[in-house]
Amino acid sequence: MRTLTALFFALLLLSACDRETADRQPPAATPEALHAHGEEFEEQVIQVTDNIHVAIGFGIANSIMIEGDDGVIIVDTMESMEAAQRVAERFRAITDKPVKALVYTHSHPDHIFGAAAFVDDDVPVQIFAHDTLEEEADKIFSKLQPIITRRSMHMYGNMLRNEERTNVGIGPFVDTQPDSTVNMLRPTDTFSDTLEVEVAGVRLVLKHAPGETDDQILVWLPEQNVLMPGDNFYRAFPNLYTIRGTSYRDPKTWADSLDMMRRLGAEIIVPSHSRPIHGADEIYRHLTDYRDGIRYVYDQTIRMMNAGLTPDELAPRLELPPHLADSPFLQPFYGKPEWSARMIYQGQLGWFDSNPTNLHPTPPAEKAQRMVELIGGESALADAVAQALEAGEYQWVLELTDLLLRKAPQHDAGREARIQALHGLAEREINPNARHYYLTHAGELAGDFEVPNRIVIPDDRMLESIPLSTYFNGMAVALDGEAAWDIHQRVAFEFTDLDEARTLTVRHGVTELEDGVHDDADIHVRVDSLRFKQLLAEQRNPAVALARDYEFERGGRIALGRFLRLFNPDIEVE
Repeated sequence: MRTLTALFFALLLLSACDRETADRQPPAATPEALHAHGEEFEEQVIQVTDNIHVAIGFGIANSIMIEGDDGVIIVDTMESMEAAQRVAERFRAITDKPVKALVYTHSHPDHIFGAAAFVDDDVPVQIFAHDTLEEEADKIFSKLQPIITRRSMHMYGNMLRNEERTNVGIGPFVDTQPDSTVNMLRPTDTFSDTLEVEVAGVRLVLKHAPGETDDQILVWLPEQNVLMPGDNFYRAFPNLYTIRGTSYRDPKTWADSLDMMRRLGAEIIVPSHSRPIHGADEIYRHLTDYRDGIRYVYDQTIRMMNAGLTPDELAPRLELPPHLADSPFLQPFYGKPEWSARMIYQGQLGWFDSNPTNLHPTPPAEKAQRMVELIGGESALADAVAQALEAGEYQWVLELTDLLLRKAPQHDAGREARIQALHGLAEREINPNARHYYLTHAGELAGDFEVPNRIVIPDDRMLESIPLSTYFNGMAVALDGEAAWDIHQRVAFEFTDLDEARTLTVRHGVTELEDGVHDDADIHVRVDSLRFKQLLAEQRNPAVALARDYEFERGGRIALGRFLRLFNPDIEVE
């Protein structure tokens, strides 16, 4: 009896706790709150302390200037040369001391692509970064550049009109246009764990702090108790997963890095996105909430995974506790707990959700055909779309038009309904990444624009600095494998300005790269390395380049042109 009584009171206590939790649910963030969030990124240069200034609102990221005795240090360098030049001009109005060092907090383009705008060619500059930064930067440039570009432009709303676009959650906008130029300068000083240096009389402690990226570092000024956390802390829920696409971001490691920051006892924190914060107690509180928000999402996702829930089941259930959901630093203006939960599942268990139906799913085109027939044909499905649209069930409209437009791509009423639903969802959306994705997809469907595969233009100095291996890695993942099934061909590239050579073999759909000129090369060409890089970066007309830039020792222009046409990432979507 005592056991039953204890169980009864335990159940009463639990139900009371549930009621209390339900009563304490915080108010949901609103689209209006998202628009008001843009005030965080008003364009200005803020004097943080006597010798530290931060430029906010000139692009998606901040750039920070630390003034020393006889020079300055720049932490993070914006996303384009144009954005960086505007910031550099403002910094030079504060001090004419030369830039003695650059610090890259991590490899994302908005922190490295404007580097050359800050430096004077006549003044030696140290460039500090983690020792994996170049590899990470080159991976995006060589392997994933087309898909990351397209998805980023959806997420940041680059193609949208100004009146359609809101802030991007961690900045006002991304300052990259079709004619934007970029010039990342290669690091001169790298480290793996901790590096203590003195530049222009300023003591810097650089620490590896993996989080949003594995190559993330923090900058600590111990004499001033100033912390620069890079992208591991900003005024929005963290992008544990970003819908532009990313490799796995380990939430446990990110939380550990925040613990390291908490122990420093910073009195000022200057993030690389959003505004500085003053006061040790306030900083500690916000870092703690940020850390706890990340750990809560991670721990509870793993808990639900172990209970057998699939990503579609657990993601909608992932909500922060009220005290964390109330934090101004955990509003869903960049990342979202539900997106993070899906990433954690994928990162821990991979793509398979344990449902045997999904081991060999019906291909999308065939599934659409079968589902439309099951529903009763295109007409019946179109009627269901119209009913859902009239009822304001916009997500259901998207799911139904996935089927309808897959089956009948030219279905005008279905396309128009999808466009209206995308606009309806955007109006309700509190996350700018999702909002811009909805609106950009709608613009594409309406024929208002076409999202390109490339947008920024690396200048020649940046192209020259990128290793040849990066370009050949890009060629490997661009090879049209099926088109090359019956091809076994070797092409030797001899680079006249480097006294180097590489032989690229295409062997029945797979590439192999070797140093030197292979004796059995079918084609042997000599070319300046910059001209070769410009061609692969689509900065040289292929016909003109093959006629003017390449000297043939074996083979000819037509044969090389056919070989290079194999490296085309486009495939037909069924």
